[in-house]
Formats: sequence, structure tokens, C-alpha cells
Amino acid sequence: MLVKHFESHEAFYYFLKRVGVFFKEAYQRSDEGVFRVLYVKGENINPEVFYSLSRQACLHVFRGEDGFVLCGSESKIKEFCSLLVKEDKNLAFEILQELQAYRKRSFKLQYNRKVFPLGLKTAVMGILNVTPDSFSDGGLYLKQSEAIKRAISMVEEGADIIDIGGESTRPGSQRISKEEELERVLPVLKELRKELPNVWFSVDTYKAEVARVCLEEGADIINDISGGSFDEKMYNVVSKYNCPYILTHIKGRPETWKEEPPVYQDVVEEIILWFRERLKGLREEGYTGQVILDPGIGFGKLPEHNVEILKRFEEFRILGQPLMVGVSRKSFIGLVMEGLLKRKTEPVERLYGSLGAVAPAVMKGACIVRVHDVRQTREFLSLLDTVRTYGEF
Repeated sequence: MLVKHFESHEAFYYFLKRVGVFFKEAYQRSDEGVFRVLYVKGENINPEVFYSLSRQACLHVFRGEDGFVLCGSESKIKEFCSLLVKEDKNLAFEILQELQAYRKRSFKLQYNRKVFPLGLKTAVMGILNVTPDSFSDGGLYLKQSEAIKRAISMVEEGADIIDIGGESTRPGSQRISKEEELERVLPVLKELRKELPNVWFSVDTYKAEVARVCLEEGADIINDISGGSFDEKMYNVVSKYNCPYILTHIKGRPETWKEEPPVYQDVVEEIILWFRERLKGLREEGYTGQVILDPGIGFGKLPEHNVEILKRFEEFRILGQPLMVGVSRKSFIGLVMEGLLKRKTEPVERLYGSLGAVAPAVMKGACIVRVHDVRQTREFLSLLDTVRTYGEF
């Protein structure tokens, strides 16, 4: 006897074929082996209808405070929606659309005559901080020559994207002007664009004017730690250029996190709702490019929030966008290691802890990882990606 669990219909399809089920039947019935739990909220849901249709479709159903919990295979959920469409067409379509979004695992970035597929191999974004005060490598790459050397080294080690940042956003850091940020970032970006013409370059900024100038100089991606909430003009800029845009969740501001600890009822649900609101605003601005979502580990979160995000990372897939995670050397890793190993660590000593934090996110849907230690992460991901995708692509 074997006990099996399948997270995708592809995995169940290949299993059915391996045990001798005819391929056509295996494909047609592949949704029957994928179990889902949906929490459907709505003030206008008719409880009697919902219970009746759920039972007709052979789903387990529970009544919550403000919605219903449905449990069953994807096949039975689709059957439920085919019944529900006669009573509530909009809700039926919404459930089907979000199931489809949740299942999506392959994406594509296109910009500046470059194409970059996401999903099969996890992309590595190498961190290049040209700042004096970043928490881990502040001051190391302030000189342009050192920054160029470090970027080239990261590409040689396996980085797919270089993320250039000119302002520290560690807890307690202070804001700088757009002029000072551009003085740090622009010379490095210009030189790297010449040195590495085929590499993807991201600029880590929440300032619309910095984003605009850098896009004019050849940047491919804007990585905004505020998700457009710090500068109302950011959505206008990225919409004008339709560049790939990393929309990161944040709560509060870096300079006040120490004095005002964040509070959440449900950190993952709150982030998803925030993402929905920000995505709507971005689309209303006319943006048609590719959004990448980052739940913002450490950006207005306590250590327990960060751990819960990693534990439940797959829930962000319901938004149907590629996901990024940035955990490299962060303080919550140090706190966890201190609690278990009974010793404090400096940021540069947190490689193994960082890899341990990356693993669940990648296994549950992260397409891009933002890291300091490129070579070690690339090697780690080579095996993790092999296990993650084996027999499914």
C-alpha cells in the first residue's frame, strides 16, 4: 500500500499513467486526485442553496463566521460551480477563475527585447547595495569599480537578475533624497548596461522619479518595496513604460517599525487583500506589464509573521502572478538560529538559515529569490528545482 498526496493535476496524471491507466482517461480525470479547501466569503450567499449544491457535488461544507469552507477534489469543485452557475453566475466564475490562477506555475517576463521564462528554474536575483548603511553589506560597494566587479561576479556565479539599490530600507533607516539615490545608482547602472548587455537589471526604489530616470537608462525591472504606497506617481511611471514591476507588501515605514510594531489578525489574508487592492489600482492606471508579487518578509512583520508567510506561501498563488521572496540574511533568521543554537549571528553568518527559509517558499511557488550569496543559492536551487519539478514538466 502507498499513501499519496498530489499538489497538481500534472502530478496525478503522471501517477495514473505509471500505474497503467490509459493516458486519455488519466488526463480527463486528473483533477480528481487534487484536493482543495476553499474559504468562500460573501454577504449575499444563500446558505440553503450553498449547502444543497455542495452536497449534490459531494463536497464537504462548513459554515464560517462570514462564509463557507468547501473541501473536495478539483473535479468536484468544478462540478459544484456548474450547479452554482444557475444560482450565482458571478460567484461560480470567480471560483473557477481563482482556481485557474492558483494552478498557474509558468510565467514570462518580456522587456527591452529580452524574454525570461519563470517557473521551471527558480530565478536568482543578486543584491547589489550601493549604500553606506544596508544591514548586511553597507559600504562594501559604494565605489563604482567595486560595484561593477561585484555585479560581474554575481552573474558568473549564476545570477539571472541584478538588483541595484541606492537606499537602505532596514528597520530604523532614514530616507534620502531622489538626487542622492540617483547619484549612487545611475553611474553603476549605466556602466553595467554596457558591460552586461544581456543581463536583467532591476532597480530597488520606491521613488517614481528614480524609477523613470533608471528606465530611461536601460533598467528592466522596478523593485518597489512600498508597492506604490510611498509615491503616488509610481504607478504612472511603470504604466508608461510597462516594465516588469515587483509589487512588495509593506506595513508602516522603515523609520518607525521599531517604535510601532505591526499587528495582524491574519498576516497572509491581509497581504492578499492588500495585493488585490494595489493590483486593481495599478491596472486602472493602464499598466499592462508583468507584475511580480513579493509578500515583503521583514517589511513591517514580526518574526512570527515571517515564519507564517513562509509556511503558507502557496496561498499567494491565488493571485495568478509570479511570486518573489527575499529572506537573505534577515534578522528573523538570526533570531530563530539564536533560539535554537543558543548563539548570536552576524548577517554574513546566516547563509544556511537563509537557504532553509528559501526552501519552503520555492517549493510552494516562489519563482524568484533575492539573495546576497548567489553561488551557494544557485547550487542549492539546482537540486531543489530538480526535486520540485521532477515528473511534472
